[in-house]
Amino acid sequence: MSIYQQAIQLEQEGAAYYEEQAEKHPESALHSIFKTLARAERRHELALLEYRRQHAFTLPEATLAMEKTFFATAADVEVEYYLVPRALDVYLTALDMERKSIQLYQDQLDQAADETEKALLEWLVTEEQQHYDQLDKLIEMIRHGDEYVTHAMFTNMPEY
Repeated sequence: MSIYQQAIQLEQEGAAYYEEQAEKHPESALHSIFKTLARAERRHELALLEYRRQHAFTLPEATLAMEKTFFATAADVEVEYYLVPRALDVYLTALDMERKSIQLYQDQLDQAADETEKALLEWLVTEEQQHYDQLDKLIEMIRHGDEYVTHAMFTNMPEY
C-alpha cells in the first residue's frame, strides 16, 4: 500500500469514527465536536485524492476552529457533565488517531522533495495538529474538572 493510500484510508477511518460518535451523541456537545472533525477529515481525504490523481493541491479555506462549535449553551455543558467518563474515553481515542496522522504526515514531509507535495503535507500536519491541540485541551478540562470536584480543598486549579 502506498503512503497516500494509507493516508486516505486513515482519513476515511477517522471520518467514520467521528461520524459514528456524532450519531451516538445526538443531544450533546459531542455531536457538534465530532461532526466538525468528520467534515475536516473528509476535506483531508479529498485533498489527498486530488494530489494522487492530478499531482495538484489547492489550499482549502481555513477550517472553522472547533471552539466555535463547543458548548453553545449552558444546557450543552450540563449534558456533557453527565457524559464525562464516556466522553473522556472517546476524546482519548480521537487524540490517538490525530497523533498517528500527524506522525504519518510529518514523516512523509521530512522526505518530500516536491513543492506541491510539501504544501499538501504541511497543510495536513497543521490541520491535524490543530485537532490534536483542541482535543487535548478538552481532555485537560475534563480531567481538571474531575480533580477539582474530587480534591477541591487540596488543589490550586489553573484558570482557563
